Amino acid sequence: MAINIRGLFNLSILQTKNIFFKSNFLKVGIRCLYTEQDLGVTTYENSRFVFRNQFMTIENTFRERMKEICEKEDGIIFTEDLKAMIHLAQANDQDMFLLNNMLKKYIQKHEHNQIGSFVFGPIVMRMFYHLNQPKYALEAFDNEYLKSSFNYRSSFRTLMCLLYKNSMFKEMKDVYNKVLNSSGVNFIGTNSVLIYAACLKENTPEALEFALNIWKKQYDIIKPSGRSYALISYLAIKNNASEIALDILSTIQRDKVMSIRSLKILAYMNMERYLQIIPILKEVVESNVIQQKYLIFADVIYELEEKLKTLDLEESIPLLDLIKEAKRLEFIQTTMTLEEFLLRPMMVRRRLSRYQDRRDRNEEQMYTRNELQNYL
Repeated sequence: MAINIRGLFNLSILQTKNIFFKSNFLKVGIRCLYTEQDLGVTTYENSRFVFRNQFMTIENTFRERMKEICEKEDGIIFTEDLKAMIHLAQANDQDMFLLNNMLKKYIQKHEHNQIGSFVFGPIVMRMFYHLNQPKYALEAFDNEYLKSSFNYRSSFRTLMCLLYKNSMFKEMKDVYNKVLNSSGVNFIGTNSVLIYAACLKENTPEALEFALNIWKKQYDIIKPSGRSYALISYLAIKNNASEIALDILSTIQRDKVMSIRSLKILAYMNMERYLQIIPILKEVVESNVIQQKYLIFADVIYELEEKLKTLDLEESIPLLDLIKEAKRLEFIQTTMTLEEFLLRPMMVRRRLSRYQDRRDRNEEQMYTRNELQNYL
C-alpha cells in the first residue's frame, strides 16, 4: 500500500529527521510485478469455481478413484480427470502428492502420442500460484518427468512471480539460470524484469553482481524494458555504484521519465556532482506538462534537500531555489516513493488492450478512407 507523504515538506526538520531512510515507515512490501489477471490466475480461479460446483457432491469420491488408478500399473489418467484435479486441488500434502502422481501417469500415456495431449504446464503453475505453494511448484519444475511440460514462457513467468511473492530470491536466481542455460535469453525475453526486481529486494553487492552479469548477457541480444533499466540502476545506486547506474541510464532513450530523472539525481548526489543536478531540476520547473503533472519523487527531493543543508556549496542556493519552485508548482510525487513506483505491478493487459483498440480504430479509419476513395 502506497504511503501518502504529502505535506512532509511543511514539517519541521526535527519532525521529519530520518523518517524516510532510517525507519520502517516506508518499507516496500512484496507485490508481484505482474497482476493475477496478466498471469492468467484470474481465469484459472473462475474455472476453478465451475469445477468445484460440478464436483460438489462427488469430490472426495473422485479423489479416491484417482488414487486407485495411480496405484495400478496399467492405470490411465484421462485429460478430463487431470483438468478436474488441477481445479479441485487444495493446499495440502495429500492433494499435491495425488496431483503429482496423476501428472506422471498422464505423461506416461501420452509420451508416445502427442496428438491431442493436454498442455498442462501453464495451468498447473497458475494452480500453485493460487494455492501459494512455491515448494511444490519448484519440485514440479525440477521433476524429470514433468520438466518439458513447463517449457513455456507463461509457466516460467508464473513460477518466478510465485517465488518473488514469497521472497524466495535465491530460488529465483536458480530457476533463472536453469532456464537461461536451457532455453536462452530470447525465451526469457522481458520476463527478466523479475530477476532485477528480486535483486533489488535482496539489495546486496552479490545481488548487484548477479544482476550485472544478467544485464550483459541480455543487452546485446534483446533490449531490456524501461523498468529493467530503472531497477538495476537503483540497485547499483543503493550499493555505492552510482557510476555504473549512470552508465546504464545514459543508454536509455526515455530519459525524461519520472523514475529515470529521479535516479539520475540520486546517482549524481551520491557522487557529489551537484552541478549536474541543476539542469535536471531546471527542466522540471520549466516544463509545461499537461498529462503527467508529477515529475520527481518526494523521497528523492527530501534526501537531496537535507544533504544540501549540511554542505557549504556554491550549487546549494540555486538547487534549493529550484526545489522550492518545484514544491510550489506541485510537481513532486508525494503518494508513493521511488522504490514503490519501481516495484508496482505492471498493467500488461491494459496496454495490450489499448494497443488493440488503437489498431481497430486505425483499421476502421483506413476502411472508411478506402471506401470513400472507391466511391470517388
